[in-house]
Amino acid sequence: MGIFADKKEITPDTILQRKSDLLFNQIDGEVVMLSIENSEYYGMDKVGSRIWELLEQPVSFKELVGKLIKEYEVSEKQCIEDTLAFLKKLKDKKILLIE
Repeated sequence: MGIFADKKEITPDTILQRKSDLLFNQIDGEVVMLSIENSEYYGMDKVGSRIWELLEQPVSFKELVGKLIKEYEVSEKQCIEDTLAFLKKLKDKKILLIE
C-alpha cells in the first residue's frame, strides 16, 4: 500500500479485508477487539460482528452487501448505506485493508 492508501474510497468493486494483527473474541455473538496499534478496544453489535466475520477473507463491497441482503431483512439501498458507514469507521480506525 502506498502513502495515500488510507484515502481510498470504497466502491462496489473495492476489495476489503480485516487486518490480521488484531486481537478479538466473540462474546454472545458480538465481537470485542483490541487494536495494539491504536491502543483501543472496539465492540461490535451482531450485524457489525457478522460483517467482521465476512471480512476474514478478501471480499468485494458488492459481494459483501449481497451476502448481507440474503441474511438480513433490509433493502439494498439501506444495506449499502449502513455497511458503507460501518466500513468507513473501520477504515478510519485503520483496522480495515482496502485494495
